[in-house]
Amino acid sequence: MQNRLGVIFIKRKQLIIFILAFVVVFLGMSYFKLSDNFLGNKKYVYVLGNVVGIRANTEGVLVLGYEDNIQYIDKLKEGDNILHINDEKVNSSQDVYDILNKLKKNIVNIKFERSGKILTKSVKTKNEDGIYKLGFWVRDKITGIGTMTCYDPEKNQFYAIGHPIYDIDTQQVLKIKEGNIYNISNLEIIKGQDNKIGQIKGNFDIKNIIGNFKNNSNYGIEGNLNQNSINTDNKKRFQVASFKDIKLGKATILFASKDNEVKSYNILIKNIDKKSKILEVEIVDKELINYTGGIIQGMSGAPIIQNDKLIGSITYVLKKNPKKGFGIFIGEMIK
Repeated sequence: MQNRLGVIFIKRKQLIIFILAFVVVFLGMSYFKLSDNFLGNKKYVYVLGNVVGIRANTEGVLVLGYEDNIQYIDKLKEGDNILHINDEKVNSSQDVYDILNKLKKNIVNIKFERSGKILTKSVKTKNEDGIYKLGFWVRDKITGIGTMTCYDPEKNQFYAIGHPIYDIDTQQVLKIKEGNIYNISNLEIIKGQDNKIGQIKGNFDIKNIIGNFKNNSNYGIEGNLNQNSINTDNKKRFQVASFKDIKLGKATILFASKDNEVKSYNILIKNIDKKSKILEVEIVDKELINYTGGIIQGMSGAPIIQNDKLIGSITYVLKKNPKKGFGIFIGEMIK
């Protein structure tokens, strides 16, 4: 069984806050002077690994499920993304409430996205003591912790996670309208074990934004960093590997230590799928196993280094054995 890394939720009344866990590791290394991001046709980036906080708004609101004893046949269902109600744009859960109680109609037209298609359906509202509602739970925000993979200074672009941010309830890829990343403090590791995946916890100050993103793709998130949010002094730029550079055998990942300092840990590349460009990996570093138990929620995005080149990032963990998991080829993340 294969699990995506990182997600925790908190529900509050009919507004649900989605808490995402995914880790980013900044790597401190010896300085290597390059006059450009490219030497010939070779590309170089700063390899990261610092843990960051993540906060984002979704595009529209996501349907999570129905209230008790409420069912709509051939109407909206879990995973649908509500975009408009009677031609009024929906940006948040509060918008749903405000629009319904301004209209005060028994039936409304809802425009929504389902599996990449835009649909419109007429939906009955529910009137409880003069308050109009739709009768299902929705989510409009995510908040959590995660891991960055690398930073391209020429584009001021960071890359993280290695897989899309999913909704834990519906397993739908979340459509991100806008999001921010933050420095994190009080890092805590909940160690994983067989059939129980561990996770990363921590705190962050939402007033201290270090970067932003809008793109939530099949290969993770990417966005821009604020000026001076990363200190690149004494950091080394790594060459971005081509797929043919990847070999079976020894490699390393970069991940935050107990002191929230990035360290290098030993892994093995066990298999390379040439079609999907997925790497099968195994954690063999005793220090990391003692620390985390293996791959844990929040570690997705941790950069993988082999022969002094950035070859990919950690993306998934095997639940039955958290020492084993998968990574994605870096060329899929950096197009």
